[in-house]
Amino acid sequence: MKQRIYFLLLLTTVLRTIGDAIENIALPWHLLDETASLLSVAGYSLASMLPWVIAPPLMGRFLDKTEKKVRLAFIALFIQSFLALATIKFASNIWAFYILISLISALDVLHRYFGFTLIASMTLEESELQKLNAKVQTVGEATSLLVFPIVGYLAYLFGVRLMLLDAVFLLIGALLLIPYINIPVRQEERIEYESKSAQFEVSRRIVFVGIALVLLFNFAIAPARIFVFSALNDVAIGEIVYGLLNSVGTLGSLIGAAGIAIFARKYKIGISKPLVIGMLLESLAILILGLHSLLLLFAGILILNFGRQILNISFDSLFQRVIPLEKLGTYKGVFDALATLIIPLSQLSFAWLIEQGINVSILAVGVFGLGVLTAVGFFILINSIKRE
Repeated sequence: MKQRIYFLLLLTTVLRTIGDAIENIALPWHLLDETASLLSVAGYSLASMLPWVIAPPLMGRFLDKTEKKVRLAFIALFIQSFLALATIKFASNIWAFYILISLISALDVLHRYFGFTLIASMTLEESELQKLNAKVQTVGEATSLLVFPIVGYLAYLFGVRLMLLDAVFLLIGALLLIPYINIPVRQEERIEYESKSAQFEVSRRIVFVGIALVLLFNFAIAPARIFVFSALNDVAIGEIVYGLLNSVGTLGSLIGAAGIAIFARKYKIGISKPLVIGMLLESLAILILGLHSLLLLFAGILILNFGRQILNISFDSLFQRVIPLEKLGTYKGVFDALATLIIPLSQLSFAWLIEQGINVSILAVGVFGLGVLTAVGFFILINSIKRE
């Protein structure tokens, strides 16, 4: 039964990714056309990201309290469908538009957390977790790579009315879950040698030490976007190059997800080695991005997103394996909120340092060193846990 629900998760991931593309293109461009102000686009970013600071701890805890998690995913998709229609109705009311964007983003948290806890309930074997998580990411990245150019053209033709298509896809996703809304999602029996007491002890260490290291790593890697904009600031066709860089980044993410899925199936890779490799690759990428070479930007973005995807998949698998299902949403919610918050704080800090005259290459060397140190620290932490 869980395999069927997992297949539906893959299918709804495709529909949700198409919806993300529609929202990420049609909504900010509508605001720009309506107001002729870049501040409105910044407002869109704030309205869509703010729920990822506030909602995850609340919704994660809410999801932990019930075994009827499929029902919550159904409700989230169903309500999102009507909210997507409402954005067309209130397209000329900017403040109502921002509120609707925030509500859609908040409900998106619940749907994504459903998939996260579903995978955690299916298995605790490391390679199997890696494979399941990687499949979801591969499907999402492949869909994103294909649909963004198409959605861009459709948004040019239809504007905010394209949200009608988003509403249809969300409703289809909700209807697909109806036969399974009363199916409970419980943790499978743990591997014989693992006791629940050992599980909780590991979880506590991961929460208080592992998460701190990953957040520190995120602070070091977050200025990648600032380094890119700094390099493109004097380029006449900077917008075009930036668009190409985003496509290269998506390709890197797709290769990373597909690679994990293939290696997890064929070679039974674990979690710790891919996780550390991902951190080291991202550290290398941030160094490359700080060299102010236009050609190296493409290599840096490819490596950055390749490493990020490997890291994200492996970290999700680590979370799912060591934290009890009844606490998974709560811990994941706290981490996601902190991770989301630390990104703009890091970018603001490094943007200020660059504007104060600090050389970008020097900053890149510094964050490269910090990234490597946190990767080594995380590797030591994981291996110390395994020896206990």
